Amino acid sequence: MVLQLELIEDGFNVLDIGANFGWYGMHIAKLKPAAHVFSFEPIPSTFEYLNENIRLNDLINISTLNFGFSDTEGTFKFYYDPNLSVNASLANVSENAGIENITCSVKKLDIFVSSKNIKVDFIKCDVEGAELMVFKGGTDLIKKDCPIIFTEMLRKWSAKFNYHPNDIILFFKNLGYQCFTSVNSKLRAFNSVDENTTETNYFFLHEKKHSLQIERLLVK
Repeated sequence: MVLQLELIEDGFNVLDIGANFGWYGMHIAKLKPAAHVFSFEPIPSTFEYLNENIRLNDLINISTLNFGFSDTEGTFKFYYDPNLSVNASLANVSENAGIENITCSVKKLDIFVSSKNIKVDFIKCDVEGAELMVFKGGTDLIKKDCPIIFTEMLRKWSAKFNYHPNDIILFFKNLGYQCFTSVNSKLRAFNSVDENTTETNYFFLHEKKHSLQIERLLVK
């Protein structure tokens, strides 16, 4: 979390996509009080816990929204374990015996951001394998605002959606971004995921817009 906070400036608009109970977004809201966090959580029961946690922490700089993102808008079946808050996804990524499904609303990032007329500075995306579809639905936003991206990428979950994490790396490379992992709260350049890769969390910074941040935080 230290590196994320190094990259998030007070006053940023932050999208927390896959907010769950709000741990990530609340940390940002507390430590960057002039930032505004938009927390997105499609599962209704988890969304209720998210709102309650925000209320208990008396945070006024978080907006919560009860829907997810993809490259297509509509209502879709989500798979989730009612005894857990994690692993809720558009695909049955965990394949646990107790998995249930529920219909949730899904939107495109480009349409949402355009409707709110906001500039996006930082995106955290953890949607259990559907990350590439989220980013594809926000291509125009990413081209226009060039936000810093922090995302999870796992081979076993992306396979459920018929793509490889390297497809995300290529997607961002084509938009002028470089991929990094975190080492001791610094950025380490990263090229591709293979069968020996153990990292699961990645940063994408635009090579021109974020050149100063890259220079300051890159492992020498």
